[in-house]
Amino acid sequence: MDAGTSAVLAGGIAGAVSLGGTWITYRQTKRQTKSEAQLQLREPRKRTYSDFLLACREALNALADLWEEETQEADGGRIERTIDQHSPALQRVLAGVSLEGPEVVNEAANKTVKAFNDLHHQAFAWTEIGGYTHDDGRPVGFGNDYTRDIRVALDHYLKEARKALATSADG
Repeated sequence: MDAGTSAVLAGGIAGAVSLGGTWITYRQTKRQTKSEAQLQLREPRKRTYSDFLLACREALNALADLWEEETQEADGGRIERTIDQHSPALQRVLAGVSLEGPEVVNEAANKTVKAFNDLHHQAFAWTEIGGYTHDDGRPVGFGNDYTRDIRVALDHYLKEARKALATSADG
């Protein structure tokens, strides 16, 4: 092989190596830019999801505080009033989640608020019909685990929110 052919071959190899290096640098830069964009988009969504979670937990804790150790029940009227008190905050943060999306998180948040509304409806209906009374004349309240459906829905919301917040940067 003569010197000219060797020089052309060496130049071709050097060019290919340089092109390969440029391509790798391009891919890394593109991946990093995408990851940074995902992180920037994630922060407002994370705040919105967190606000919803906090409002739900505050309402749930308020409902749990209604449980009376002595009777092992919670009064339906108090359940109804507690949900009424927390409903405006729940609706406000639900609106934020609805705007942020994605749809699976929005659906999970709506199911959580629906669980609060279902308990409210049960408490209202129970109070309206007068419910039953104990032998001593006290009204029968909500026993057992009256917040279970809310907690199950909130756990599902939390799982969907975590999935939606995951990015390649979390890897």
